[in-house]
Amino acid sequence: MTDLLLVLPDFDTAAYSHIIPSLERALITASDILTLDSLDVAKRASVPSAEVRRLKDDLSTQLHGQLAQCHAKGLFDTDWALVSTLDPALDRLLGGGFPAGYLSEITGERYGSCPLPLYHVH
Repeated sequence: MTDLLLVLPDFDTAAYSHIIPSLERALITASDILTLDSLDVAKRASVPSAEVRRLKDDLSTQLHGQLAQCHAKGLFDTDWALVSTLDPALDRLLGGGFPAGYLSEITGERYGSCPLPLYHVH
């Protein structure tokens, strides 16, 4: 939880002050709380799993609230520059193509056997 206040600076930690020190000693991050099974996190940090589940729910609610604020402010309304794959079906699946200026990777069951470039850097 060493990164909790970096991820959510306004998060009220008072309700979790009894488990945060144990989570920090176990090097549990906010990402771990959100993505790993609550029981596994609880075992790793030696804290009650119900408390980890409650913390996970509160973190998720806070993050969704931040996302809603960003949408309300129009922060996601910018157009992306896209690079076409020259395959209309794949471009449709990708929302128009690969975003320019980003590293993209396609993986799957047979990801190395197709002629499509697996890594694209612009």
